[in-house]
Amino acid sequence: MDPRLFKALKYGTPLLLVAFAAWLIWAPPARVGYAPEQPIAYRHDIHAGDPSKKTFDGRDQYGIDCRYCHTGVEVSKKAGVPSMNTCMNCHEIIGYGKAGVMKLRKYYEQKKPLDWVRVHNMPDHVRFPHAPHIKQLHKPGEHISRSCVPCHGEVAAMKVVTQVESLNMGFCVNCHRDYRNTVEYKHQGVNINCNTCHY
Repeated sequence: MDPRLFKALKYGTPLLLVAFAAWLIWAPPARVGYAPEQPIAYRHDIHAGDPSKKTFDGRDQYGIDCRYCHTGVEVSKKAGVPSMNTCMNCHEIIGYGKAGVMKLRKYYEQKKPLDWVRVHNMPDHVRFPHAPHIKQLHKPGEHISRSCVPCHGEVAAMKVVTQVESLNMGFCVNCHRDYRNTVEYKHQGVNINCNTCHY
């Protein structure tokens, strides 16, 4: 082998690998701005928005607590999506005749689950349990939705749920570093060891 080629491979390959790894870690993924069409046009702004205000198009907001629908958010790895029974607790009588509610009722009567399209998704090799994050971020006297904002954005103000943060490794590590250095969280176990987030 030509010595110059050998030298180029010897020193160039590690540099390329480091550059590729840095790109994987900090590049914003294509999912920022991802807002898939859902089987029913569910509006978080109407359901979870501030009841003292109106939506951008003048509709009432009901201020439903996020935990009413996402029951696992404080106790489980996943926040979960509501069962049809949860939806029908209200929509058995509310919204009758509206297209979305009628579609919901049809699914319910046929005993079919709604196949919601997941908006925020982590790779399989990432461990992200919601419960400890919500526990640490939720401050007494503050609405629970404030705990969701750092990762999900202002979902309670969204007509269509959209991914607003990259949720890549750099995003998570920076957040852990920020909280690690605050007096409030200094002894809460926030760390940046690889096995904190990776299986």
